Amino acid sequence: MGLLDETKTTQLRSLAEGVVKDNFLELFDFKVRPQGKKLVLTVVLDKKSGPVSLDECTAVSRDLEKKLDDLDLIETSYLLEVSSPGLDRPLRSLEDCERFKGRRAQMTLAEPLEGQVNLEGRLGEIQEGKVEIWTGKEKTLWVPFSMVKNAKLVVEL
Repeated sequence: MGLLDETKTTQLRSLAEGVVKDNFLELFDFKVRPQGKKLVLTVVLDKKSGPVSLDECTAVSRDLEKKLDDLDLIETSYLLEVSSPGLDRPLRSLEDCERFKGRRAQMTLAEPLEGQVNLEGRLGEIQEGKVEIWTGKEKTLWVPFSMVKNAKLVVEL
């Protein structure tokens, strides 16, 4: 058994997006991968108004599982994983950086900026495709988001 074809994967993603929207949430990520003799569907939820609750994950899981079973889109057994991006969520856009302004983040850059490829600091303003990072000691860097290979929030307790 291999991965589903692209058409079937697109259908599953579209179905997941609809169920997620019906629950007043956003689809942050969707993946299908084989694991042994079954497929694993991973659905990651998000919302602008705050963290995704366990009850919201449960509701989406229940609704999506029912639709998957009703439509019989997957011919093999499958495992459905529904979760949120977590406290150390990836930052995938300038909009994400704006949304989490003031929070600590780690970034890995594609090329050095002022001699650094790994940065950690507080997210600041967004201007002209760049995000302001306060790295401490009153030092601020303006990082072109196009240079960011990956970025994520830092968990602060």
